[in-house]
Amino acid sequence: MKWSITQLRKFQDKPFEFHHTVKFDHLVETLDLIDLSEINVDGELTVKSNEVIADIYIKGTYTMPCARTLVPVNVPLDIYSQEVFDLEGYEQFGSDDEEDEHYHDASDGMINLKDIAEELVIIEKPMRVVSEDSDQMLTEGNGWEVIDEEQAAEIANENDDEDASSQKVDPRLQKLQQLYDKE
Repeated sequence: MKWSITQLRKFQDKPFEFHHTVKFDHLVETLDLIDLSEINVDGELTVKSNEVIADIYIKGTYTMPCARTLVPVNVPLDIYSQEVFDLEGYEQFGSDDEEDEHYHDASDGMINLKDIAEELVIIEKPMRVVSEDSDQMLTEGNGWEVIDEEQAAEIANENDDEDASSQKVDPRLQKLQQLYDKE
Protein backbone atom coordinates (compact mmCIF):
# COMPACT_ATOMS: atom_id res chain seq x y z
CA MET A 1 0.00 0.00 0.00
CA LYS A 2 2.82 2.29 -0.96
CA TRP A 3 2.90 4.37 -4.14
CA SER A 4 5.29 6.93 -5.54
CA ILE A 5 4.04 10.38 -6.46
CA THR A 6 5.39 9.91 -9.99
CA GLN A 7 3.33 6.76 -10.35
CA LEU A 8 0.21 8.58 -9.11
CA ARG A 9 0.72 11.60 -11.41
CA LYS A 10 -0.38 9.33 -14.27
CA PHE A 11 -3.85 9.44 -12.70
CA GLN A 12 -4.08 13.26 -12.57
CA ASP A 13 -7.38 13.28 -14.48
CA LYS A 14 -9.15 10.52 -12.59
CA PRO A 15 -8.86 8.95 -9.11
CA PHE A 16 -6.57 5.98 -8.61
CA GLU A 17 -8.56 3.15 -7.01
CA PHE A 18 -6.95 0.51 -4.82
CA HIS A 19 -8.05 -2.70 -3.06
CA HIS A 20 -5.71 -4.41 -0.60
CA THR A 21 -5.98 -7.05 2.09
CA VAL A 22 -3.60 -6.67 5.03
CA LYS A 23 -2.85 -8.82 8.08
CA PHE A 24 -2.01 -7.04 11.33
CA ASP A 25 -1.26 -10.18 13.37
CA HIS A 26 1.18 -8.28 15.58
CA LEU A 27 -1.76 -6.22 16.93
CA VAL A 28 -3.58 -9.24 18.40
CA GLU A 29 -1.42 -9.40 21.51
CA THR A 30 -0.85 -5.65 21.74
CA LEU A 31 -4.59 -4.86 21.74
CA ASP A 32 -5.59 -7.87 23.94
CA LEU A 33 -7.63 -9.44 21.15
CA ILE A 34 -8.46 -13.08 20.62
CA ASP A 35 -8.12 -12.62 16.84
CA LEU A 36 -8.07 -9.94 14.17
CA SER A 37 -9.34 -10.86 10.74
CA GLU A 38 -7.69 -9.82 7.51
CA ILE A 39 -8.29 -6.11 7.00
CA ASN A 40 -9.70 -4.99 3.66
CA VAL A 41 -8.44 -1.53 2.72
CA ASP A 42 -10.21 -0.01 -0.27
CA GLY A 43 -10.29 3.51 -1.54
CA GLU A 44 -9.06 6.00 -4.02
CA LEU A 45 -6.27 8.52 -4.32
CA THR A 46 -6.99 11.85 -5.97
CA VAL A 47 -3.93 13.78 -7.14
CA LYS A 48 -4.11 17.58 -6.97
CA SER A 49 -1.37 20.07 -7.83
CA ASN A 50 0.29 20.10 -4.38
CA GLU A 51 -1.50 17.34 -2.47
CA VAL A 52 -2.93 13.84 -2.70
CA ILE A 53 -6.30 13.13 -1.08
CA ALA A 54 -6.84 9.55 0.06
CA ASP A 55 -10.38 8.32 0.76
CA ILE A 56 -9.93 5.09 2.73
CA TYR A 57 -12.52 2.43 3.65
CA ILE A 58 -11.31 -0.16 6.15
CA LYS A 59 -13.29 -3.31 6.96
CA GLY A 60 -12.54 -6.29 9.14
CA THR A 61 -13.50 -8.01 12.39
CA TYR A 62 -12.06 -7.90 15.88
CA THR A 63 -12.58 -11.01 18.03
CA MET A 64 -12.59 -9.85 21.65
CA PRO A 65 -13.44 -11.53 24.97
CA CYS A 66 -16.79 -10.57 26.51
CA ALA A 67 -16.25 -8.33 29.55
CA ARG A 68 -18.69 -10.43 31.63
CA THR A 69 -18.28 -14.01 30.47
CA LEU A 70 -14.99 -14.05 28.48
CA VAL A 71 -16.85 -15.65 25.56
CA PRO A 72 -15.37 -14.62 22.18
CA VAL A 73 -17.37 -11.81 20.54
CA ASN A 74 -16.97 -10.71 16.92
CA VAL A 75 -16.95 -6.93 16.61
CA PRO A 76 -17.19 -5.45 13.10
CA LEU A 77 -14.61 -2.89 12.05
CA ASP A 78 -15.92 -0.40 9.48
CA ILE A 79 -13.99 2.85 9.12
CA TYR A 80 -13.99 5.69 6.62
CA SER A 81 -11.22 8.27 6.72
CA GLN A 82 -9.99 11.00 4.45
CA GLU A 83 -6.26 11.66 4.62
CA VAL A 84 -4.40 14.49 2.89
CA PHE A 85 -0.77 14.18 1.82
CA ASP A 86 1.16 17.41 1.26
CA LEU A 87 3.59 17.09 -1.64
CA GLU A 88 5.46 20.31 -0.89
CA GLY A 89 6.66 19.74 2.65
CA TYR A 90 4.03 19.95 5.36
CA GLU A 91 4.09 23.75 5.84
CA GLN A 92 0.33 23.92 6.38
CA PHE A 93 0.48 24.59 10.12
CA GLY A 94 2.59 27.02 12.11
CA SER A 95 4.25 26.13 15.38
CA ASP A 96 1.36 27.58 17.42
CA ASP A 97 -1.38 25.67 15.66
CA GLU A 98 -2.32 22.10 16.44
CA GLU A 99 -1.40 19.62 13.77
CA ASP A 100 -4.27 18.00 11.90
CA GLU A 101 -4.13 14.24 12.37
CA HIS A 102 -5.44 13.70 8.83
CA TYR A 103 -2.68 15.76 7.23
CA HIS A 104 0.59 14.02 6.33
CA ASP A 105 3.91 14.92 4.79
CA ALA A 106 4.70 13.27 1.46
CA SER A 107 7.78 15.30 0.58
CA ASP A 108 9.80 12.06 0.32
CA GLY A 109 7.85 11.25 -2.84
CA MET A 110 5.91 8.28 -1.40
CA ILE A 111 2.34 7.73 -0.20
CA ASN A 112 2.21 4.96 2.45
CA LEU A 113 -1.27 3.99 3.64
CA LYS A 114 -0.36 0.84 5.58
CA ASP A 115 0.79 2.75 8.68
CA ILE A 116 -2.31 4.94 8.58
CA ALA A 117 -4.59 1.90 8.23
CA GLU A 118 -2.83 0.24 11.19
CA GLU A 119 -3.26 3.38 13.30
CA LEU A 120 -6.98 3.54 12.46
CA VAL A 121 -7.43 -0.13 13.41
CA ILE A 122 -5.79 0.59 16.79
CA ILE A 123 -7.81 3.74 17.44
CA GLU A 124 -11.18 2.23 16.53
CA LYS A 125 -10.89 -0.80 18.82
CA PRO A 126 -13.61 -0.64 21.49
CA MET A 127 -12.49 -0.62 25.12
CA ARG A 128 -14.71 -3.59 25.99
CA VAL A 129 -17.57 -5.59 24.53
CA VAL A 130 -20.44 -7.54 26.03
CA SER A 131 -21.92 -10.55 24.28
CA GLU A 132 -25.64 -10.70 23.60
CA ASP A 133 -25.94 -13.83 25.74
CA SER A 134 -24.23 -12.29 28.76
CA ASP A 135 -27.60 -11.60 30.40
CA GLN A 136 -28.11 -15.36 30.55
CA MET A 137 -24.72 -15.93 32.18
CA LEU A 138 -24.31 -18.22 35.16
CA THR A 139 -26.58 -17.25 38.03
CA GLU A 140 -25.27 -19.73 40.56
CA GLY A 141 -22.20 -21.75 41.31
CA ASN A 142 -20.55 -23.74 44.05
CA GLY A 143 -21.87 -22.10 47.24
CA TRP A 144 -23.19 -18.90 45.62
CA GLU A 145 -26.09 -17.62 43.60
CA VAL A 146 -27.17 -14.29 42.18
CA ILE A 147 -30.42 -12.98 43.66
CA ASP A 148 -32.45 -9.86 42.95
CA GLU A 149 -33.44 -7.21 45.49
CA GLU A 150 -36.85 -8.76 46.26
CA GLN A 151 -35.28 -12.11 47.11
CA ALA A 152 -32.71 -10.35 49.30
CA ALA A 153 -35.50 -8.53 51.18
CA GLU A 154 -37.38 -11.83 51.72
CA ILE A 155 -34.24 -13.49 53.09
CA ALA A 156 -33.64 -10.53 55.41
CA ASN A 157 -37.26 -10.78 56.70
CA GLU A 158 -36.84 -14.52 57.30
CA ASN A 159 -33.64 -13.86 59.25
CA ASP A 160 -35.45 -11.23 61.36
CA ASP A 161 -38.23 -13.75 62.11
CA GLU A 162 -35.64 -16.35 63.10
CA ASP A 163 -33.97 -13.83 65.41
CA ALA A 164 -37.32 -13.09 67.09
CA SER A 165 -38.09 -16.79 67.56
CA SER A 166 -34.59 -17.44 68.85
CA GLN A 167 -35.27 -15.03 71.71
CA LYS A 168 -37.75 -17.58 73.12
CA VAL A 169 -36.19 -19.58 75.92
CA ASP A 170 -34.80 -22.95 75.08
CA PRO A 171 -36.84 -25.63 76.93
CA ARG A 172 -33.66 -27.07 78.40
CA LEU A 173 -32.97 -23.74 80.04
CA GLN A 174 -36.57 -23.21 81.21
CA LYS A 175 -35.60 -23.85 84.86
CA LEU A 176 -32.99 -21.09 84.76
CA GLN A 177 -35.55 -18.69 83.34
CA GLN A 178 -37.78 -19.40 86.32
CA LEU A 179 -35.02 -18.18 88.65
CA TYR A 180 -35.02 -14.80 86.91
CA ASP A 181 -38.82 -14.65 87.00
CA LYS A 182 -38.85 -14.92 90.81
CA GLU A 183 -36.64 -11.87 91.22
